[in-house]
Amino acid sequence: MKHTTYPHKVAAVYPDSDTADAAVQTFGLLQLGGIKVTHLSPGTTREIDLAIEPEVEQTRDTMIGDTFIGGAAGTATGAAVAGATAVLAPALFVSSPLIGPLIVLGYGAMIGSAAGAIRGLRLRETLLAGLVKDALKAGFHVVLVHAEDADAQRRAQTVIDETMVEETAQA
Repeated sequence: MKHTTYPHKVAAVYPDSDTADAAVQTFGLLQLGGIKVTHLSPGTTREIDLAIEPEVEQTRDTMIGDTFIGGAAGTATGAAVAGATAVLAPALFVSSPLIGPLIVLGYGAMIGSAAGAIRGLRLRETLLAGLVKDALKAGFHVVLVHAEDADAQRRAQTVIDETMVEETAQA
């Protein structure tokens, strides 16, 4: 089974339903390829996380993969450090020639796995999710656009820029 992935995301916050619906209709009229458009209204509580991040399995797999890759890289780095330490300062491993290098390998694996997990967290998406949830709680409407590639994201951003309502204050 083939899954469509949308690694690029754009969110637009609109003051009311009419302007958000107009943006969604504009996307429908232009029939831009490689995007998925979702309109979230205030008070929406169900499946907000799924609307923000529809690729749950892919996100999980990416995080697990990044953790394993980080762990392997950390272990390799730990082995290099243990080898260099054994050559440069052999007195550190004299009292425990087996346990000492294993400890260094373990620290390397732990640090590498943590770094991989942090990379897999996708912090930018976490910030986007926070923005969307805060806007919905404040009573705004949000239009989420998931794009397959950077080019589709730029096209979506152009449509959003054209449909955004800018308020001006005059004194």
